[in-house]
Amino acid sequence: MSQSLETKLMSILFKIQGYSIRNINIDEVRNRIVIDLDEISNVQSSTCLYDHARYDSTIQEILIGVSFGMPVYGRIKVFRYKCDYCGILTKRQTISEGKQRYSKAMSKDILRYTALMDNQSVSKLLGIPSRTIYRIDFNGLSTLCEEYEKDMSAPSILSVDEVAYKRGHNYATILTGYNESKVLWISKGRKSIDLKRAYKKFGKSLKNCQVVTLDFWKAYETATTKAIPKAKLVYDRFHLSRILNRKIEEERREYQKDLSKEERKYIKKNCRWIILKRRSNLNEENLLDLEKLKINNEPLYEMYLLKESFLSIFSLEKERDVAQKEILNWIDNILLTEYKKLKSFARSLIKRMDDILNWFDFNISNAKSEGINNVIKTVLKRAYGYKNFDYFRMKVLQKSGYLMNYLKWDF
Repeated sequence: MSQSLETKLMSILFKIQGYSIRNINIDEVRNRIVIDLDEISNVQSSTCLYDHARYDSTIQEILIGVSFGMPVYGRIKVFRYKCDYCGILTKRQTISEGKQRYSKAMSKDILRYTALMDNQSVSKLLGIPSRTIYRIDFNGLSTLCEEYEKDMSAPSILSVDEVAYKRGHNYATILTGYNESKVLWISKGRKSIDLKRAYKKFGKSLKNCQVVTLDFWKAYETATTKAIPKAKLVYDRFHLSRILNRKIEEERREYQKDLSKEERKYIKKNCRWIILKRRSNLNEENLLDLEKLKINNEPLYEMYLLKESFLSIFSLEKERDVAQKEILNWIDNILLTEYKKLKSFARSLIKRMDDILNWFDFNISNAKSEGINNVIKTVLKRAYGYKNFDYFRMKVLQKSGYLMNYLKWDF
């Protein structure tokens, strides 16, 4: 038997099968479209051999789509049946899942929209209340996340970094697959136990991880060495550069304490950023200021040279043994100076020499993780923050992870 035009319309536009259209109304008060639906087959399916008499019915309205910026609701009559053996049974409708008041197809469409826009924008675009968008989005992502967690596996190269997800020093630990630049998991907090909790999500597949890139946060190092003892740690060279610049800045402040007010003002205005920049980033004006610094202020110029000589070791690819000799020579030169902050930095290099030298074997960093962190910050700004951390995790996995790969588009 060929399908009627109304049945085809429901199947194509709203991805609903087994129902025909009886009537269409426009609710101008609530700004919505209501379609009265009749089930094509009224046969009560049951494994029970007893007769089922119709007991009563109730009207349900289910969100099935959007048309011209107006939400479309399907109004159906759901019957209950009475059986002497089974009791009172409710006949299941096939439009939505369980007790949800939105169709399966609508849930998938909402997830597609919220992957690109914030909930408020989706609400205004579709004409659906924001609380409804949140509920559909949260439930849909929760279902996808459950499926994703069953298939989680650790890559050969893993990146560990942190991101602030809320004011007041509230941090989260981000685990990223280095090769595909995708977020794998987010754990609340940045303590050692928080990273261990994230590692447990990978199960036995964690043994496949051979390299982990991370910054100098001790908690991450401790958790990684315990969870993946055979993995090589590669410290991010950009974090190393940031730490060195911080020490240079502390030395500059210590140096200018004994200077006059005018000299301190001049150094802060003309020399501060010069000694922190790499030479390759200096413009012509900066180079002229650097020459003046060389003539007028020997201590600051010496700090600049020490900084450049260390960072230049990481600028070119070289063998591990060669890099080790250059770093040790640099440390020896630092220990001969009077710069206490730089001496402290040099001693810390000795303690972590093996892990620092791993960079010359793999030439990888946390740059991709930092890029993903910028995407995560955009997600936070777009939603003006998240009160529910689980929801925040799912939104990041939706935007920068694999969560949307589990969204099946077959209806």
